[in-house]
Amino acid sequence: MKISKKEKNTTYKTIVLFPIFMVLLLVSCSKSEPIFHSSLSDEISNQKYVDVLENNLSNLPEGAQVAIALIKGNKTEYIGVIRENGELKVKDNTDNIFEIGSITKVFTSISLSSMIASNEVSLSETLQQQFDFPVLEGGDVTFKQMANHTSGIPRMPSNVNEIVGFNPEDLYAVYTYENLKSYLQNHVVLNNPSGTVYEYSNIATGILGYSLARKRNTTYEELLQNLIFTPLGMSSSTTLLSNVDTSRLIEPRDINGNIKTHWNFAETVTAAGSIKSSVRDMEKFIRKNFENDAIYNLPQQKTFEREQDHHVGLGWGIADYEGFSLLQHDGGTGGFSSILFIDKSNEIGVLVLSNVEEYHETIVPMASNFLIELKN
Repeated sequence: MKISKKEKNTTYKTIVLFPIFMVLLLVSCSKSEPIFHSSLSDEISNQKYVDVLENNLSNLPEGAQVAIALIKGNKTEYIGVIRENGELKVKDNTDNIFEIGSITKVFTSISLSSMIASNEVSLSETLQQQFDFPVLEGGDVTFKQMANHTSGIPRMPSNVNEIVGFNPEDLYAVYTYENLKSYLQNHVVLNNPSGTVYEYSNIATGILGYSLARKRNTTYEELLQNLIFTPLGMSSSTTLLSNVDTSRLIEPRDINGNIKTHWNFAETVTAAGSIKSSVRDMEKFIRKNFENDAIYNLPQQKTFEREQDHHVGLGWGIADYEGFSLLQHDGGTGGFSSILFIDKSNEIGVLVLSNVEEYHETIVPMASNFLIELKN
């Protein structure tokens, strides 16, 4: 979930790298001489992994780092890399906390699936049914359409000018219920008829998670703790900065390595991108998605075809190509970028978390390289 600098004062914008599967055809693991210093080979025994890292991280900003989880079958490898004094070095950051951004949306869809299984909600419930005021347009938009980005609701609400205390460096911190009510009652206009076109929407996912939590008279944080984090033993994961051990929290940075500000999220939009987690915690989540579990299976099912071999599930992007069937999602906040690939049939998972904003052009090819290495 990311806003461009050009749009920062007026709008929300999500970076979505879907479809990105063609990257697998364009990247290679061939070794090239690095134009920087690296001591990675001193501590990483797998030279192919070293090659992938050095070939892709030559532009890692000073002071920035990546945390990587590579999963195949019952084996997991963690790799951490930091750039210090111009040198790429191994860094033990397995338990450090990064913002995972819009990967949060998958957790929202799994929460939806869990509440469907307990007969608390249905995919056919509508936007209008969630509120006691008339929705201007799109009242018939369903939970399914909110989860698979076919609602027609724009990426961002158009009434940002109504937000008291709006901070372009902390975009989602103060979008109140009254702001949301005003948007739905007076401003919302669908970009497309619901259910007809894929168009990524942060606000739609925010409303979905907000509605799910309200049904239980709880918060989105408590919903995730009860349905996902606690059952999976993800004790380091949260949606709230106030819950994070600051000694483990990684500083956000821009593409030049300058320190940025951590993002906060109001309850109305938190379901779109607020999770902070570690690669160790996320490894548990990835493994759960390998299982034949009905709650996790439902979001993995194809619900809408974007183009040939590229579909969306509930939250997940789904791509089929050359022996891979990938579940995928990326994330981006004002100082972090992330990418997650899961090949359930082969029990392969690749997760890359970075504390650099707008860094997907680096970490997606790198993750794709690792995916190929694990498949081979």
